[in-house]
Amino acid sequence: MTRTAVNAALVIAACLVYLALAAMSGRTSINDGLGPDGPIYAAMVVDHNLQAASAVKKLAPAFPLATAIAYAIVGNIESSFLIVNIVAFLVLVFAACWTFDLMSTPVSLKIAAVATLCVLGLPSLTSAFDPGQPYLLGVALVSLAVAASEWSSGIVTGILHIGATLASPVGIAGPLYGICKHWRARRVPTMVVVYAPALLVWIAVQYWARGGAAGLVDLMRVSRVRADAVFWSEAAFILYGLYFLVTILGGLTILVWSHPRGIKDAISTRPELIALLVSVVPFIVTGGLEVPRIIPFLLPFWFFVVCAWGRDHAARLTVPLVLAVVLTLLTQHPWTKLTDTRYFVDWFPYSVAAGRVNVSDAGFDATWRVRMFIAAGGLAACIAWRRSRT
Repeated sequence: MTRTAVNAALVIAACLVYLALAAMSGRTSINDGLGPDGPIYAAMVVDHNLQAASAVKKLAPAFPLATAIAYAIVGNIESSFLIVNIVAFLVLVFAACWTFDLMSTPVSLKIAAVATLCVLGLPSLTSAFDPGQPYLLGVALVSLAVAASEWSSGIVTGILHIGATLASPVGIAGPLYGICKHWRARRVPTMVVVYAPALLVWIAVQYWARGGAAGLVDLMRVSRVRADAVFWSEAAFILYGLYFLVTILGGLTILVWSHPRGIKDAISTRPELIALLVSVVPFIVTGGLEVPRIIPFLLPFWFFVVCAWGRDHAARLTVPLVLAVVLTLLTQHPWTKLTDTRYFVDWFPYSVAAGRVNVSDAGFDATWRVRMFIAAGGLAACIAWRRSRT
């Protein structure tokens, strides 16, 4: 089969799995199925009421715009959210396939990555259960834009980067990556033509959403930044944050974390990857309770690192990929039927532990002790496998 045929088959299969898991997990009952943030985006789409949204919600205009297109066709806001999420998931899978192809990665590793995306709790399954949120679309468009930077430096790439900056403030990671890549290649004129429009769009969205220059200045106040980052001073927040960072791409990232030098080598070979970190990490640091939803914006970075890992271990992928698949299933637990309680317990544990949401679960501590043990045990197993091969 050609690459195109393989990618088409993977995207179709991923869509079927996503739909099956979405049907199995059900829908949130919060706000009649729209989720905590859904009514805000619904007001933007149905009533064209931009004043109903806070500055943070306005920073992702691509989601209400895409939802408005779907709503014009189907006339139902919940269905419109779901349509946008399904399309976003397909874009994310395609972007992953595209990246793995551009990096000349073994097909088996690409299949494992797509399988991981299918069962990934954040942002895939959580967006299926709670459709009124823009994070899946944001991650998908950023991943697509970054892959496009590896493919071409033409007008299509420039358009995709504009889409990324409209999808999320974290979308600035896309053009920054492209700028670093072209700067290193000393292609400054091309860099300006392709990526300057995306940066201008990002600034324009920030200016509009924040209410002008005063809002931007207020955003950068030291006291404001310190207040936004205060959660990272709490041990529980750090613990849950590290768990999601280690398992961001299921067992594949656990494999990579078992050999940190491989991450360093990947960055040394491709220094522009730093742009995907320095542009996302500040948002994670200041994301507060939204950190679990922001962490997946690191996926484009991990796609490249996993590709580098796969090329280094191309001759012995069977055992580690089987181990990775098992760890993915254990850390993402896609068989769990989501309820409003399980949604927060599984994917926003700090909010539950700190009483930030009105959710209680008698088995919370036991559940998360097991999950921490699985992550730590998986990391130890991956280290043992690597040492057995040296």
